[in-house]
Amino acid sequence: MYFKRFMQLFLIFLISAAVLLGLVSTNFTGDFWLTVILSVLIAYLILILPLVALTVLKAKKKENTVGSQADGGEFSKILKELPGYIALSYSQNGNSSTSIMSYVQSEHAENVWYMVSDKRASKLKIIEQNSAVSFTSWFNHAAGDCRLSSNRVTAEIFEGEQILSELTNEPKIRSLHENAAKMALIKLTVHSALFESNKGDLRVFEFEK
Repeated sequence: MYFKRFMQLFLIFLISAAVLLGLVSTNFTGDFWLTVILSVLIAYLILILPLVALTVLKAKKKENTVGSQADGGEFSKILKELPGYIALSYSQNGNSSTSIMSYVQSEHAENVWYMVSDKRASKLKIIEQNSAVSFTSWFNHAAGDCRLSSNRVTAEIFEGEQILSELTNEPKIRSLHENAAKMALIKLTVHSALFESNKGDLRVFEFEK
């Protein structure tokens, strides 16, 4: 938990506690225990509703910043219509694993994406040993059941001081997590990608020259 979030929770807790004590002291029902029960319920609502609102707002803010936000070629236009998260697959010794990851697209290259991860995540060691990964996006029903996928992707891991230069060149990375500078950074370079839709559209995007 980070300081900003801690202060938000602490202030909400203080307000709910003050309301609880204030209501109990008035004994507004005339029955002490009934007053306590109703006061606890009211204080609980005062505590939980702002937390739910903060969580929803944070999710919506992230939803509006992750994925592709850049104006670019046809690939970026398709990417912009898709959810800002992918199923990232990686393998070790023949065993494959998949993680659901939010990403942001590079401002300088439409086939370069960034993701952040906890430094202790087991996937980092696997990716460091085998940088060849793959991904698939979710079908977007609103955009006609289309998706992107690729099994020709190279992943790089950055930690510590290495991240700072990436954050300078790609400030949108911070939208993935407020503490991105202290996390591990995963950089994906997509060499080719397959676009599919239920309308029968099928396109291959090649980025290698």
